Amino acid sequence: MTTDTLLATPTYEQDFWSDEVVLNPYPTYRTLRDLGPAVWLSRHEAWAITRHAEVRAALANPEVFSSARGCMMNDPMNTAFVGNILCTDDPEHQQMRKTFARPLMPAAVGVLKARMEELASEQVDRLMEQESFDAVVDIGHHLPINVVSELVGLPEDGRRHMLDWAAGSFDAFGPLSSPRTITGLEVAQEAARYTRGIDPARLAPKSWGTALFQAAERGDIAEAQARSMMMGYVAPALDTTINATSSAIWLFARNPDQWARLRADRDLMPGAINEVIRMESPIRAFSRYVTRDHEVGGVVLRQGARALMLYACANRDERNYPDPDRFDITRRARDHIGFGYGTHTCAGMHLAKLEMTVILNALADRVAAFEIVEEERRPHNTLRGLHRLIVRATPD
Repeated sequence: MTTDTLLATPTYEQDFWSDEVVLNPYPTYRTLRDLGPAVWLSRHEAWAITRHAEVRAALANPEVFSSARGCMMNDPMNTAFVGNILCTDDPEHQQMRKTFARPLMPAAVGVLKARMEELASEQVDRLMEQESFDAVVDIGHHLPINVVSELVGLPEDGRRHMLDWAAGSFDAFGPLSSPRTITGLEVAQEAARYTRGIDPARLAPKSWGTALFQAAERGDIAEAQARSMMMGYVAPALDTTINATSSAIWLFARNPDQWARLRADRDLMPGAINEVIRMESPIRAFSRYVTRDHEVGGVVLRQGARALMLYACANRDERNYPDPDRFDITRRARDHIGFGYGTHTCAGMHLAKLEMTVILNALADRVAAFEIVEEERRPHNTLRGLHRLIVRATPD
């Protein structure tokens, strides 16, 4: 960008990936929204799309805001992920998504409900016998680890690394100026080597992974696509749901009136989950490549620029959500973009909603209130969530 252009452009000069911003992002998000719908991140030489309407419009316009050149903030990851389902545009993306999303559609995940309810009920019963428990490990991990990781179908040597691979791969989405990105790149490379080299015969017979290779045998997708799509099951299926579930308990502990309201009226559950995702979006942002000059809010984004879609920032936009920092499970928040928007809307959102519904219902049957004993967050380039949340549950 030229000096003249910068003088006329809303600019943010701080490090968007600093520990301070990552751990307490909401003041920065408000600053960015106040600066404008498109803000130049001078330290990272990228645009930030900040407001709800503009983020949705950008995500609905892949002809300008393309995923095909990567969704990350560094060249090594964007190059490595070329052709991955996350880093493609239509029609290639939709062709891959037909296979990838088949086990994640509402009818497919619905058959898991009974088993999930049984597992959740048993786990909550166990936890209610304890003085306190960790809502991240004991609640957030429970269904993803015991159900979803099994469905992916990796053998034991892969399953035991799934959480580390997921967190590290998402860290690798950041800029190379962040030490977390460098560490994440090493983890992402390890995960990629494993999935690209795995023998399909080692996968569980009726698993999602096996279904990918069967689709490759039929010619629906290429075998290389099947291998890359394995990581699409490994990463988003775990950390994002774990973070959203534990964030729900954190929010309800801090807002006991909303927990009482949900317990009294379970029909509010879908709206409550939407409000949790809006308030504490598990994904901070993904980037897009600008394919041609394009105006956003009076500012021209030039061809070749990288634009960061700030999902979490847009979900707190006061232009779309009155009093956006207030947790209100009756709010009409179905238009949140915590699951993305457009062609890249999260394929696993139905599964995530089912897991959250099941565990929150099990808790609502037995818990009158939550008290936070201890909480810990650790900085992460892409994910927002708690590392530890010790709570004391008051029985009904």
